[in-house]
Amino acid sequence: MGSHTVSDDPDAKGNGVPVTLDVRSSDRDDASTEEHRQYVFGLKLPRYFNKDEDRRLVRKLDIFLMTYTALSCFMQTLDNTNIGNAYVSGMKEDLSLLGNELNYFSTTFNCGIIAGAVPLMLLSTRVRPSLLMPTCELAWTVLVMGIAGAKNAGTVYGLRFAIGFFQGIAFPGFAALLGAWYTPSELGKRMALYEVSARVAGMFSGYIQAGLYTNMNGKGMASWRWLFIFDGIISFPIAIWGFYALPDQPRDTRAKWLKPSEVDLAIARMDRVGRRPVQKITWARFKGIWTTWHVYLFVTCYFLYGAFSWGDGYFNLWLQYLGKYTVPQINNIPTAGQGAALINSIISGIISDWLQNRPVVIVANMLLCLAGNAFVAVWKAPEPLKFIGYIFITAGLPAQSLTIAWLNEVCQGNGTLRGLIVSLGNTMVYAINAWALVLLFPAVDAPHYKVGYQVCAGMIGLAIVTVFAILFQIKRDINNGKAIRNDEGLLEFKAWPVEAETRSETDGLRV
Repeated sequence: MGSHTVSDDPDAKGNGVPVTLDVRSSDRDDASTEEHRQYVFGLKLPRYFNKDEDRRLVRKLDIFLMTYTALSCFMQTLDNTNIGNAYVSGMKEDLSLLGNELNYFSTTFNCGIIAGAVPLMLLSTRVRPSLLMPTCELAWTVLVMGIAGAKNAGTVYGLRFAIGFFQGIAFPGFAALLGAWYTPSELGKRMALYEVSARVAGMFSGYIQAGLYTNMNGKGMASWRWLFIFDGIISFPIAIWGFYALPDQPRDTRAKWLKPSEVDLAIARMDRVGRRPVQKITWARFKGIWTTWHVYLFVTCYFLYGAFSWGDGYFNLWLQYLGKYTVPQINNIPTAGQGAALINSIISGIISDWLQNRPVVIVANMLLCLAGNAFVAVWKAPEPLKFIGYIFITAGLPAQSLTIAWLNEVCQGNGTLRGLIVSLGNTMVYAINAWALVLLFPAVDAPHYKVGYQVCAGMIGLAIVTVFAILFQIKRDINNGKAIRNDEGLLEFKAWPVEAETRSETDGLRV
């Protein structure tokens, strides 16, 4: 019998639903691990650094694909969170924002996401992601810098809409790419790292604005304007890196950093676990996704949690209301929640890959976020409890990225469905936020929101119910013979035809 190890073992069972944990090591592990184990100063290096081809491929993917994905997510989050930091650092006064303008900044951004998410995701089946996604990042970078010159709220509204439009491809696009290259025993940790980069960005936004307020305020322009300039300067080289780093899909990759043998290995890895490629969208495929329960339940779970788990965004307004913190402190203190989310993202990703039981870890994080909303909802609660509540809300965010990893495994037999579920879910999240944030968290009521946190807690509770509904449906399909488990223990649904396997049939990215 083997022992549990936290690793990227490509032969680990990837069940995606609660199962009895099998800890037996495969013959391949027993034979090849010692043969290829490296030593430095007489010490064995972790298995990640083995010389076998599988490990070398995963390391390359981490260096190029994962690094760009994390950096791009970092900048996307930084560009989004800076509007709140700017608001409490002088933007409100300079632009005479006396009403719900902060809410409308979020609403116009959300409307941009709604307008761009699905069309850009569908376009990515025709245009290579390695061209489309960095181009979109360059576009939103220029627009973010444009906010530095805004003279009124109307200009910010227009820029925020355009920024949201071009960012619509980011999350669903990266989720599709990560799911196309990493196996189930690797994907959870990578999705967690994606989440970590967002949390680090949330921390840095506060630190950057605090530093700019202290050192740059009034030196040519207000510190909040410098924040948008600074963000743009950081974003440009990352976007350029994306043109080289993104490998597209295994069956149509042109990545110069991959050898032909490594491309063949990547295809074989996906074939072994039963994960079909994302293909050109056709009318028949588009209609087909609406005939399965997967699109309805996964999208519902995704948007219920994604749309109502962001109450921590008003932490700084509550600190400002207390009247005992300086501007740098108001920007810095909320980063404690981002730090908690960072640590929890790493732990959750490792545990979910180790257990190969995504739903357990997803529900645990949803409960954490639900508890945080419940704590903050009580207006007269002690200040320490509110602090804990805001931190819990942020700390529970890994549930969203792990839900993406889970649907990649459950829906791995249908590449079109995988990509569209994330796009549709993302669109619904921002569609809800476009109007719900104004109703639940009106700026004129800040920070005493009458029903905001109560509604969020209730919706997250419904998201938990949806997780169990998905598990029930999977079990029913297996019992009815509509789904089976392949040799890797992963689900395959008989209603989904095996999509094209050859490169000529999947090479639909013409640009």
